[in-house]
Formats: sequence, C-alpha cells, structure tokens
Amino acid sequence: MDVIINEVVSTVRIVDQQSLLDHRTLATIVRTVTAAIDERDVRKRRREEEKRIPDDGRGGLSGGF
Repeated sequence: MDVIINEVVSTVRIVDQQSLLDHRTLATIVRTVTAAIDERDVRKRRREEEKRIPDDGRGGLSGGF
C-alpha cells in the first residue's frame, strides 16, 4: 500500500497479519504526521519572517536603524 504525505512517499509492506494496521490507526498516523509537517513549516516561516529586515518604502530600513 502506498502512503503519500506532502513530499514524503513510502511503501508499507505487510509482513504478517499480526502487523496489519487497521484503517483507523493508519488514518491517525497520517493525521499526526501531517500536523507535524504543518507545524514544522509554520515554525520555518516564522523564523524567516523574524530574520527579515523591513523596508521603509523609500529604499531605507524601518525600525529606527
């Protein structure tokens, strides 16, 4: 069975019937991983925004520099 999560692609192979995940468990795993990826992306965007130095619109820097 193929599982695609954003940029991650993985093939899940069932070794035996004891290791088979039911659809509810698999859906929970997918939701958890997707939420973690979304959170990672939000943190990355925040860090990038914090590093950005705003322009005052006149070619200079705003913020009293």
